[in-house]
Amino acid sequence: MDHKSGLMYSFAAIAAVSVLAQADEASAASTHIVRAGDTLWSISQQHQIPLATLKSMNNLTTDRIAIGQTLHLAGSSTVLTTTSTAASTNRVTTAALNLRAGAGTSHNILLTIPKGQALKPLKTSGKWSQVTFNGKTGWVHNDYLGTAKAATTKPTASTSTVSPAAQSTSQTTVNLNLRASKSTKANILVTIPKGKTVTILKVEGSWSHIKYGSTTGYVATTYLKKAAATPSPGQPVTPSPSQPATPAAPKEESVNQAFVTTANLNVRKGAGIGFALVTTIPNGATVQATKQSGTWYYVTYNGKSGYVSAGYLKQTTTAPSAPVAPNLGDAGAGNTSVDYVVNTPSLNVRAAASTSSAIVGSVKAGQTLRVVQTANGWHQIYIGNTTGFVAASFVKEVPKGSTTAPTWVSGSFDSHTFYTASPAAIRAQANDSSQVVGSTLRGGLLNVVGETATHYRVNENGTQGFVAKAFVTQVNGQTAQATRLATIAVAKKYVGTPYIWASSSPVNGGFDCSGIIYYAFNQAGVSIPRTNVANYWAGSYFGPQLDKSFVPQAGDLVFFENTYTAGPSHMGIMIDADTFIHAGTFGLGYNQISKESYWKSRLIGYKRP
Repeated sequence: MDHKSGLMYSFAAIAAVSVLAQADEASAASTHIVRAGDTLWSISQQHQIPLATLKSMNNLTTDRIAIGQTLHLAGSSTVLTTTSTAASTNRVTTAALNLRAGAGTSHNILLTIPKGQALKPLKTSGKWSQVTFNGKTGWVHNDYLGTAKAATTKPTASTSTVSPAAQSTSQTTVNLNLRASKSTKANILVTIPKGKTVTILKVEGSWSHIKYGSTTGYVATTYLKKAAATPSPGQPVTPSPSQPATPAAPKEESVNQAFVTTANLNVRKGAGIGFALVTTIPNGATVQATKQSGTWYYVTYNGKSGYVSAGYLKQTTTAPSAPVAPNLGDAGAGNTSVDYVVNTPSLNVRAAASTSSAIVGSVKAGQTLRVVQTANGWHQIYIGNTTGFVAASFVKEVPKGSTTAPTWVSGSFDSHTFYTASPAAIRAQANDSSQVVGSTLRGGLLNVVGETATHYRVNENGTQGFVAKAFVTQVNGQTAQATRLATIAVAKKYVGTPYIWASSSPVNGGFDCSGIIYYAFNQAGVSIPRTNVANYWAGSYFGPQLDKSFVPQAGDLVFFENTYTAGPSHMGIMIDADTFIHAGTFGLGYNQISKESYWKSRLIGYKRP
């Protein structure tokens, strides 16, 4: 990687949903000779060694490797001596480490021990040591055990609240966002630097209510390292070893909810990443959840059941809040005076009476609805075998049995926006052989006033005609430009967060360059799969490629090549015609193309989502 860029990037296509920095047992080989086509990432995957550990073993500060280079795969300084007798030296885990039922990778995983935990080996067998953690005894690989600096005690479960007289303190293990509430979508009050001491006010599941300076808020508990308790005034200080708090297990509740997976999703035997895999559910599959445990759902897919992370599920339907009983508002079941007709080209049906609720379907212009009840500007309607909600402002009441065609509301599409990704012909009639009377702009919004089965009727600056639906993109949630600006707003929330290899979620502490694109667009309402830069550039994602002579606007995507490897290898989001925001070695930040020859010389082009 060119030292001028100051960046490291992840370009592996992510096939599984959870990209987690979780150490497993090392390969039996002790060295690897670099061959043509090898990357640090592929070598780490081949030998089941975390990338950070592989770099540390070989004193690497960048991802650059050379053909013929010898890489060490095991650190001799951390390997215990082979013996069948009990070992007395305390050890500490150097990464999240699987505790297995036997001394080998073929044995079941009992649980995953967090990084930094003190362990006392009971006995060793080759490269494996038998230890006890949280009441379970099993085997761990010696390559992930370091020498403990001080004796520690077994961690004890923390209570959900801490009295003011004995509040505990912890240290941040990464640059950590302090939020207004217990959600990654909540406002960021301040970013606490790594290594800072904070006061724990309350532990609530996976979140901690803390005080930093004069500011209080919530942080993810996993990024805190327990410090000594703060004594009351006048109370003598009693030194105690530092151990992470173990929050109480979340209560499991019964649910009855259908979801659609938003990525290839691992199913595990228990509610946590330390449990063994049952199967993998493909992206876009529908699953039925029957139990919820914290942020995990118990689902069944193809006859196999287990737990999946809620972060990769999209709600599809919801039961009505009250028993579904047709009233006089139901045009098909008792109302003798009016019908309810959709008065817009396409109208979202939502799971609840809110624009932020999940979309469970849609209805089209002219469609007569069967209304269950009406309240607060929303109609509850029948859709398929369930019910949903539509905004009443896009539904017109017409005389019962009327055949009068509805009139569409120009410019109002129930949070739908129509645009063409490239110039498209506007024709006099709704067929492709009709006279061309105008043309749309690439990326321009369309004023849709009607539709046929194959064409939208538009009114563009006084030019009325028809545009083939095949050339029109429909964005759910907001206008195309608003969506692009929303991605910038999402990315700006995480400016300064660390670069994390292969991460596409803030729960991992940061992002890589393609990961922030995936996260920002999905948060802004545009569902895209997780892939790498080369695929985002070469594939159909975000529309056609625009060369580097194109003048970008805020929200357009910018692509670069030949940064750490040949070909398309880096991307970001433009915040104006020259400045872009992206993920780099020193975290999420900004660069200018015109003022930095490194970026200017590697610019490929742009895409307009």
